[in-house]
Amino acid sequence: MKDHKKLIKEIFQNIFEIPGYDEAIVKRYFSTDYVQQVDGKTLHFSEFTKHIKAVKEAIASISIIFDTIAQDNDIIFTNHRVMAITKEGRSGEVQVIAEFHIQNGQINYCNELTRQISGDPRDGDLGSRH
Repeated sequence: MKDHKKLIKEIFQNIFEIPGYDEAIVKRYFSTDYVQQVDGKTLHFSEFTKHIKAVKEAIASISIIFDTIAQDNDIIFTNHRVMAITKEGRSGEVQVIAEFHIQNGQINYCNELTRQISGDPRDGDLGSRH
């Protein structure tokens, strides 16, 4: 069985923790058939790329801590926290519980719930903003 836990951590580091947006990197890790269920919203690949761009436009820096990560064949579950500082200088923390499906080395599905732990209520939608 391939270790997809390492892949998930690599994806978060290479897409979210580094500055800027690179669609080639996103397409390397996410299927163009990607579907994400997040906080009651459905994002397809095009909306997901808009989500990443919106986060990159709002956030100056971001770090992700995986509290729990587990694998069952091609499904990965995470309980992770996202600490961010907006470009306006607001800081906040969000907890994310997520289920990722891996197919052909790419994520093709995600179901996640986010919960703002701290920060400005204006940033409470960063998990699904697009």
